[in-house]
Amino acid sequence: MSKSGFGQQAPGWIGAILLVVAIAFSSYAQAGTIGGGDLGRCERLASESTQVCTGKGRNRVCVTEETFCGGMGNDNSCSCEPTCEANGNCCSDYAPVCAGEFQCNSDSEQIAFLHVGGMCSSRWDYADDPDRLANITGISNAVAVDVLAVQTDSMGTQVAAKTLGRYLDACCTDSNSCFIYNYSNGDNVVGYALDQLATVDQVCTGKGKKRVCEEDLAWNILEVRTSAGNGGGSELSNWGALADLFACDLAPEISPSKVRNLYDHNNTRGVPIFHMGGFLDQTSGSDDITLDAAWWFLPWHNDGAVAYHSSGARNTAVEWCGDGNNLGWDWDYFGNWCNDEDLCSSNYGTLFQGHEIAYCGMSMENSDHYDQKMAYIRLMGQ
Repeated sequence: MSKSGFGQQAPGWIGAILLVVAIAFSSYAQAGTIGGGDLGRCERLASESTQVCTGKGRNRVCVTEETFCGGMGNDNSCSCEPTCEANGNCCSDYAPVCAGEFQCNSDSEQIAFLHVGGMCSSRWDYADDPDRLANITGISNAVAVDVLAVQTDSMGTQVAAKTLGRYLDACCTDSNSCFIYNYSNGDNVVGYALDQLATVDQVCTGKGKKRVCEEDLAWNILEVRTSAGNGGGSELSNWGALADLFACDLAPEISPSKVRNLYDHNNTRGVPIFHMGGFLDQTSGSDDITLDAAWWFLPWHNDGAVAYHSSGARNTAVEWCGDGNNLGWDWDYFGNWCNDEDLCSSNYGTLFQGHEIAYCGMSMENSDHYDQKMAYIRLMGQ
């Protein structure tokens, strides 16, 4: 599908018609899928916590319920009871939240490669899906871990971040260390966990004026590797019903204004975070009709779900081709096109502190949001 010469400044009705058609005919069973609807969960946020009290008088004991374990999930659609495994109705996050199963060996000098999925997901690797976990063959004492975190309801980012924290506590402390692959809204899940949930001690040396104190992060995270990150938010979320494109209640909560104010993106606790991203070109478009139609509602350049300012970890949401002076006429489709296609270009603004672009090459041209999920894993030869 060719792009109009008017780009994202085009009449809105064109994109609206395309998106309606796309949603009507789209299928979510494909690589990098970010749809699928809301899911029940065993994870419980502090705002959802209740107290259960037993006994009377001096014998009265009250316990704060920090999970939904032992009963039904938050929306009663799945179970968090021990019998759920035999019954086959466990919530997606039952294993880490209730059973304490993390697919890694604690304090064993192990290197864990954690994988955090995207918006409206509950894991990274789905059955009958072309995506996969990183290949760790040849890496001594390493394990590839699928983080089973539910990021589908309106508090999905915070919920998934709390679950990720459980994995980090189990797999990435003491003598263990880890790398984190994340995709799409997994960018915000990791960022929120680092800024809001990390356990940090102060380690001080010297005395008097020579006394120096530094943060000591309990999680031994060597590096974070982000593909098509939504850390800057997606403008699709601003279009009301258009957020239904992603088919879950988290979709309206991932706009640039909301995710940029959700946590301090500059506070990475000293953990280096690297990003990769791409865009749909002016003539070919995506082979996915939904992303192709969504292109109309996003700034230059974009992959059908997030724009460069987001996948490129910029601290401002640049709306149009950097400073707006990089437009050129393209006879291939008779329209203006943003000539600056470099994700590393300063025209798209400065980066959040602690964030870097891993790859600036043009192999990500005409690469849509789904296609980019595995890009970083392939770049690392895994």
